[in-house]
Order: sequence, then structure tokens, then C-alpha cells
Amino acid sequence: MKVILAGIEYVGSTTISRMLGDWKLKIMGESFFMGLIHDHSKLPHTSGHPDDTTLEEQKQILNLSPKLKEMYHRYGMYYHLHHYVQEDDLSVGFHIEEAVYARRYYGYGLDGEQFDRNNVFVSIENRIKQITTDPIITVHMVASPDIIESRMSVLKDHPEHTNTPLQVADIEDVMADYQYFISKSDIGPVVKVDTSRDSPEETLEKVVTLLEPYFTKTDLERIENYKGQ
Repeated sequence: MKVILAGIEYVGSTTISRMLGDWKLKIMGESFFMGLIHDHSKLPHTSGHPDDTTLEEQKQILNLSPKLKEMYHRYGMYYHLHHYVQEDDLSVGFHIEEAVYARRYYGYGLDGEQFDRNNVFVSIENRIKQITTDPIITVHMVASPDIIESRMSVLKDHPEHTNTPLQVADIEDVMADYQYFISKSDIGPVVKVDTSRDSPEETLEKVVTLLEPYFTKTDLERIENYKGQ
């Protein structure tokens, strides 16, 4: 099972990614490859495993020029492509999120530039299709703008949102950016889940139900073999 969870910050993609990893371990006897969740596509939280950059290191990343930010993330994305050789992958945002943030907040990947994220996006997806024939399921996570705004107010000082560039005034435009790139994707099916009202547990149940039609033969075999253990 290869999944990308994509949606505006505060929609719950990181929370659901962790719960989905736990669910997979419980139902299949193993989590995603090496137990890893790839949640590195929002500057400055791009350090890999473990994501333990200090506040000072985050400032150093944010102080890079747009050119160096572009290189840093492009190289990181191409590095992460090799995970698609494995049976499983769980990524948060990946090239979708990186394209949204690059163009809106970090001054690179703009129309007509050498590494315009419209073009890099296609290159990333073409490379994925060379690496695997498995469907990459994109879970488009959404919530109403007022819910996102209320979560921002509550969670603004949470460590996972340190240095976020997202502003209340940008919420609807950023949502539209996600929709644009998700619509542009052709690496597999897209399913959609609204997290506005449901608890994380209820959202996870909905996500799993949406994923079930796309379980691979290996997924189904692992579920069957793990029953009763």
C-alpha cells in the first residue's frame, strides 16, 4: 500500500499518518516500510528521520536563499523516490505540498523558472511511474476554512507548527492550491475525506474504508495471514 496524505496544514494529515501506521501494524502485522512516515515537505521540517532539527537549525534553513531552498527540497524529493521500490510507503504531502509551499511562501518554483514546480511535479510523478506500477493513493484531506482557522488559534504554539508561514487570510487560497496540484496528479486514485467534524478515530475509519478498494494483492495476503495471530 502506497499512500500520500495531502491537505492544508491543521487538517490532520500528520495525526492520521501516525494512526494509519498503527492501524497497518495491527491489521497486517507490519507497519509501513521500516516503520517510517515521510513528513518532510514543509520547510523547515525537512530533516528526515528523526525530524529533530533545533529552532536554531530551522532558522538556518529558512534563511537560505530561494535558490538553495529549491535545491534542498528538489534533492530531498528525488531521494525519497527510492522508497517506492518497496511494498509500502506513507508520505505526508510530498511533491504536492512542496509545490504549494514553494510557490506561495518560499519564492521558488514559479511559472517560467527553470525549476517551475508545475514541471518538477510532472517529473517526480513520471519517475514514480518508472519505479512502480502499484497505485499511489492520494488521500485529499479537507476541512472547512473556519475549522482550520480555529485549529490554528489553538495549535499555533505547538512544536509541529513552529515557523509555519500559513496565515488566516491565505486559508482558502492554499486549499485551492492543494486542489490544483492534486487534480494535476496522475499516479493513482484520489479519495477525499473531510476532517471538519469527525474525531481522529472516525477520520481514520473513513480513510481505511476509502483505501480498501485499492489494497494490493500483497496487502490482502498479509491481512489474511495475520488473522488470529
